[in-house]
Amino acid sequence: MTLPFIVVGAVAFFLGTAFLAVFARQAAGNPLTMPVAAFVGTITTAWALSLGFTAADVWSVNSRASQVASEERSSMMRLAGMAKPEALASTELLAGLKAYKDAVVSAEWQNGNRAPELVVEQALQSIRLVLIGLAKAGHPDPVIAQMVQDFDELQDARNSRLAIGTSSVNQLKWYLVLFLTMLSAIVVGAVHADRPHAGRKAILIFAVTAGVSLWILALHANPYVGVAQVTLGDVRL
Repeated sequence: MTLPFIVVGAVAFFLGTAFLAVFARQAAGNPLTMPVAAFVGTITTAWALSLGFTAADVWSVNSRASQVASEERSSMMRLAGMAKPEALASTELLAGLKAYKDAVVSAEWQNGNRAPELVVEQALQSIRLVLIGLAKAGHPDPVIAQMVQDFDELQDARNSRLAIGTSSVNQLKWYLVLFLTMLSAIVVGAVHADRPHAGRKAILIFAVTAGVSLWILALHANPYVGVAQVTLGDVRL
């Protein structure tokens, strides 16, 4: 995970220094052909804005993923509460919920919630059949209606989780940030054409800043993968 961003920083540095060498030769012949120092703000501001917008999307997706996980967990807990011995005493419903939880954790969460799994669909169907059986058994309509609502919310939370895992952050935004990173390194070299040694130091500082910033964002890019991943949490049924 770290290596690609070391490469990004290294490419930005060497690209910037390569153009710096070209600009330095041009500045030695005709200094008026080089952009003024203030020009660097034009490109680096665009880079900072694109990085900020991408970061906002990343944090938004992570926040939404945490909320969806909490909703899914809450729906399971409410249904499990209805199935307890002191409530409806439905061992079938408890078994179905446990099968659903195990299937979700072992199948969908393991693949980063990128696609629905058949074993989870089967667990949902078993819960659905149990609810139909409880309705036919003559339990109070308000109780059944509440359980059906909790089951619908469980499915909605799962669908939202899978949608987040599939989409995450738009890849085009990452391409824009990478393009502006390279362009910014070139512009930093251009405005230091008359001072190559200072230019190399400035490009190095920018490359390290860009590489580390992108690396930190990438750790959170997919909320279900990596060291900062969102989990379903402890669901005690």
